[in-house]
Amino acid sequence: MKKIIPLVSFMIFGLLISCTDDDKENECISSKTEYVTSVDSPTTGMVNEKINIEVNFQVYNGCGEFGKFIETQNNNTLNIEIEAKYEGCICTDNIPIRTVNYEFIPNKAGNYELNFKSSPTEFITVNLTIN
Repeated sequence: MKKIIPLVSFMIFGLLISCTDDDKENECISSKTEYVTSVDSPTTGMVNEKINIEVNFQVYNGCGEFGKFIETQNNNTLNIEIEAKYEGCICTDNIPIRTVNYEFIPNKAGNYELNFKSSPTEFITVNLTIN
């Protein structure tokens, strides 16, 4: 028992040092494109008015949070991906669903197609009619 206590103390001390070491700090921060699991959106809107779209996506582990939207636009079609940000060296193994609000402000009337990436080759499509 006397040999275990110093060993456990050494291990805890080593973890504390590794988490505060500036050289290793960046090892515990990363980003990754994640896929949308569902989208809740209205179907109509007005020019220059914000449309709130609820987007759910799954992260790889418990350290995953929303990072940013990556948008590619071609006329009235937008392809939208989510980049998740992972912060932390010790993360839970659960793979939670996160929710984020996507704000879309159309600047002209017409029909819009918003494609939220849901797999490497598939999208969840939202069709909006803007008056």
